[in-house]
Amino acid sequence: MKAFSFLAFVANLNAIYGANDCTIQLDSISGKYPPLLLQNSDFVYPEGESADEKRFIIIKAGDELELYCHGSIRYYKDTYLEGTNLPAETSASLTCTDGAFLTPDNKQVDVESVSCNRRQEPRLLKTQEECSSIGADGRTSDLSELYLVQIGWMIRETFVEQIRLCQDEKTYGTIWTNHTVLGANINFRDIDSGRPSFRIDNSYLKRFFTWTTSTKMNDYYSKNTQEETMMKLLGHNTINGNPIIETSTSGTNYFAKGHLSPDAGFIYNINQDATYYFMNVAPQFQSFNNGNWKALEMNTRDLAASLGHDVSIWTGTHGVLQYADKSGNLVDIYLYTDGETQYIPAPQYYWKVLYDSSTDSGVAFIGLNDPHATKVPNELCDNVCSQMSWVDWSIAELDAGYMYCCSVESAREAIPSIPDVNPAKLIQKTNSNVYTMVDGPCTCTCIQGDGQCGGCTCKCDLAGK
Repeated sequence: MKAFSFLAFVANLNAIYGANDCTIQLDSISGKYPPLLLQNSDFVYPEGESADEKRFIIIKAGDELELYCHGSIRYYKDTYLEGTNLPAETSASLTCTDGAFLTPDNKQVDVESVSCNRRQEPRLLKTQEECSSIGADGRTSDLSELYLVQIGWMIRETFVEQIRLCQDEKTYGTIWTNHTVLGANINFRDIDSGRPSFRIDNSYLKRFFTWTTSTKMNDYYSKNTQEETMMKLLGHNTINGNPIIETSTSGTNYFAKGHLSPDAGFIYNINQDATYYFMNVAPQFQSFNNGNWKALEMNTRDLAASLGHDVSIWTGTHGVLQYADKSGNLVDIYLYTDGETQYIPAPQYYWKVLYDSSTDSGVAFIGLNDPHATKVPNELCDNVCSQMSWVDWSIAELDAGYMYCCSVESAREAIPSIPDVNPAKLIQKTNSNVYTMVDGPCTCTCIQGDGQCGGCTCKCDLAGK
């Protein structure tokens, strides 16, 4: 048996929602390029699963659903809906009538089979702005090359922001990103192993990383090129008798493309794919990326789900990682070096701030991006992990990326680019979520605890049914 949110789980849809309401079965979508599902120019998201673990969206009788094909800048006029009883236009408004989606001329539409005629891309907006008090390399002056970038969706005249970030074009490092985890919906996100390649910009555009190409950027992140770069910077590729960059297939000491706003933090595939831009990553050792950083991202989603509402997430980088050259001098590590030109700094630290505005609570996490560290680093702020029982993963393991927790205010004193939010208390998981468990004709409720449903089991008098 599987436990589901009491407000979201539907054992019998018609018993909880009206018989005339409409259901979109998300796991039955067959369109090659599914359109955006909108209400009031914003995304509509799944809120639960059926008894057979199929995700759904309920549209109330009489309400409208808009299908929208979001074209790229080049093709927005030529991107349109494809589906029976639908015009070849950018969008269509459907009304839920007697359990079916109908067009204005009363023709029924099978929403799950509708597609756009081509691949959709988000809109990327770029504005020169001093979006941080320090650069990606730690400088506090000459910040004229900082840019605020917004990744989102232009729904007619309304821009729906998905990710906001601050990029430093002097070093081509990203200082921070900001997104929101939808706690009421995140457990019902799309899960798809196929993902797009990282790129510098949308199709036929080159507004970011103008000095290179997507192909070359991917090459800078390759193990062999990283090894060559270490040789250029340091004159060697060893530390403590081990390679700094491991080029073997099984090696984990190399710089991965470390997502700042992660793909799994979003619901739909199209939103997840919108995280695959080089401005949304930074060089992160794979052992850290797949270690404590991954655990933090998973626990962030679990926290938001337990709260059941939106949590704001800022993620950023701080400092530049250094290793000693042949003469023993510490050298800043970059992925690209050509003479005096150095781009894409490898951060010394990664940080993440979680903030829940509804309870005015939050916390900052700081992780060391150095699996070659041989001792616990000096912590930049007072460690408060012991005050949060939900922080229960291996945060102290050096090779997994040593991590600790701080109040946001304390963390900002050490890292000025951390957002100016001042939570009144540390963020905690809630134990008040009510869940429903169904076993055949029986339904019972319980409070969330150690298990998804607090360890309760459904028992009822079948003879009385």
